[in-house]
Amino acid sequence: MFMKLMLIGGTGLIGQEVLKLLEKKRLPCIAPDKNELNLENLPSIERFVSKYQPDIVISCASFNDPAGAEREPHKCMLINRDAMATLADACHQHNAILLYISTYRVFDGNKKEPYTEDDIPNPTGVMATSRWEAEQQIMARCPRHIILRLSWVISHWRDNLLKYLLDRISQEQEVAVVADQQGCPTPGDDVARVIVAIVQQLDCLAQPWGTYHYAGAEPVSENRFAETVIAEASQYQPLKVRKLRMDKLNQRDGIQAPANATLACRKILSTFGVHNKPWRGSLARMIKRFFQLRSVS
Repeated sequence: MFMKLMLIGGTGLIGQEVLKLLEKKRLPCIAPDKNELNLENLPSIERFVSKYQPDIVISCASFNDPAGAEREPHKCMLINRDAMATLADACHQHNAILLYISTYRVFDGNKKEPYTEDDIPNPTGVMATSRWEAEQQIMARCPRHIILRLSWVISHWRDNLLKYLLDRISQEQEVAVVADQQGCPTPGDDVARVIVAIVQQLDCLAQPWGTYHYAGAEPVSENRFAETVIAEASQYQPLKVRKLRMDKLNQRDGIQAPANATLACRKILSTFGVHNKPWRGSLARMIKRFFQLRSVS
């Protein structure tokens, strides 16, 4: 494979995992920092794409704070929607493929079964709306695109459900969870595996353009996931926090995440041969890594 790769958002959870895997596979990739390409500075996007002429652009960057998006809607829309529209134009102009990482939050969560790519998004809140509008801009402006929606991305670092739970229980703080929210935990390094697998096939597949879903195998409710995390974490630290405070999703302040974050993954399997992996083995490894890092800090 001799395609020139460019990655936006290389310092984030998914971006760092993608860069590590590309390096392991000896696939060179340009990853501009904010001084080179700033999503709040739209002209810098076109300049960078024009300068480096990538064959594939992977965009993992986004404004990803639901509460912050309500406080700063203009900034959220600028980064999530307008910057992606500009990027889509630049990719189309310079004949680059755009691989955009999106989210289950484009759906309202009212469906009982896993969401498929044919379901119509109905986002709630500024952040979710901005992500759906970004998808629409990409579809309209860059025909050669892949949109990859993900369920609950988890890791032992950065802001995500697993890190929140580990921080709370390791600090012996109360853990509030809900039973009426369900998703598919999806380890960050598994997401990287999927992204790189897609990238490696883009130069040989005929017309794979469109929207795809990926999520870890085995849906689980938030409270059941928290119980699994506590059981695993208890191997590394005596935990005083054993009980969970059970809330209802509609009791939470601010913009609520969709109650159903589960995604069907048949299309990505049939097109790219990508199987969704169970998350429990990766969970044990990430929890171990979390406590290893705490012991040396």
